[in-house]
Amino acid sequence: MIEKLKDIAGIRVISGEEISRDFCRDEYPGGDFAPEAVVEVYSTEDVAAVLKLCHALGVSVTVRGAGTGQVGGSVPIKGGVVLSLKELNKILGYANGILKVQSGVLLQDVKAEAEANGMYYPPDPAELTATIGGNVATNAGGPCAAKYGKTGDYVADAVVVLADGSIETLRSREEFSSIIGSEGTLAVITEISLKLVEKPGADAILLFPFVDIEAALEGAKAILASGYEPAIVELMDTDIVDFSGKVTGDPVFPVEMYGERVGFTLMVTIEGTDDDDVMEKMEAIANLAEEGKMEPLDILVGDSITLKREFWAAHDAFHTSMESGAKSAYEVNIDLPMDAVPEMIEFAKNAAEANDLKAYIYSHLASGGTHIHIASEKNREDSRSDAKLFFDAAYVKCAELGGDIAGEYGVGYAKVEYISEEVRANHSAVKAALDPKGILNPGKILG
Repeated sequence: MIEKLKDIAGIRVISGEEISRDFCRDEYPGGDFAPEAVVEVYSTEDVAAVLKLCHALGVSVTVRGAGTGQVGGSVPIKGGVVLSLKELNKILGYANGILKVQSGVLLQDVKAEAEANGMYYPPDPAELTATIGGNVATNAGGPCAAKYGKTGDYVADAVVVLADGSIETLRSREEFSSIIGSEGTLAVITEISLKLVEKPGADAILLFPFVDIEAALEGAKAILASGYEPAIVELMDTDIVDFSGKVTGDPVFPVEMYGERVGFTLMVTIEGTDDDDVMEKMEAIANLAEEGKMEPLDILVGDSITLKREFWAAHDAFHTSMESGAKSAYEVNIDLPMDAVPEMIEFAKNAAEANDLKAYIYSHLASGGTHIHIASEKNREDSRSDAKLFFDAAYVKCAELGGDIAGEYGVGYAKVEYISEEVRANHSAVKAALDPKGILNPGKILG
């Protein structure tokens, strides 16, 4: 296989001891899985040639972008070939609100190119160094998904290579809907045309601290029903706010107010045509408290560039503070109906405590994307069994509440055993049609 790969002109083949450990894992804290070869490609035609050969030989292929995934989605757990798309990183052009890129372009570069053309690319799943192809493959969301939707909502068309090496251009949502979110198990995405939107003229952030989750949920519902279309309604558990603030040494969000511990805080982003428009909307939303439609402990305003940066820096530190501040930490990421979030939070806190863990939580409340970090005082090796018991309980509870365990990170191999039979059956039917030999990203979604 390796010798035949080396005969393909224009690609780079890495094998044996030359394979970096980076190609054997992603950000998921699982094991290392070494491929027999890593192939770096530079065009759609390169991808087609590699897949045609691997299909003929029955060799598995795992597609890899930047390797920033959190569930082992780009890890070659069955060996074979890792197909690296990091060199497919060209911006191919912009016209009439459509930005065409290769799939290895980083999210931060997509956003920068959109801005350079006076436009806005909203999806922001918190990892700017992820590739846009990876975002499409997992249908990544983020805090602003409630107003702006997920990555898949911005795909106008896509060029993909099927398992047998066939190149297809998918031009309708019906054609590419099965590919979006399929995590490289159905086709390899090589080019994407993205729809851009007009950027808001101004924005500001409001913080609403509440005593408990019930009050926070009612506050969120009142804000969402106000008609002012907040771009972000983020629910932050005070435990994670407190923990992260202590780790960074720069606490920003409120922990106590007027002698009472805050239970949860809503971080709400308001957008408008200009500063006056934003101010008018903020005042109207603040009036909801005076009208008795919500009962925050206070209302804090972030309307300067400095304050907005501080708020987002503190929020972005949640993930990194868990990694650096806890002896060992794990994460469960799921999507939930908004009304189910309080029950899931209570369940997670109790389930964590029952397994010698502590749960720290935040949620993109309006869209349901929920991040549950669990921390242990034990080292990683000794805490694995505790974490596994928590995962088992949390994913079952998520399903009971009508949620989706794939969340924003996807399934990868970390969540395969928790996939429902219905999802497994639906995916299996599509897989059989597009990849009958099962060479694309084996061990993911279908196990």
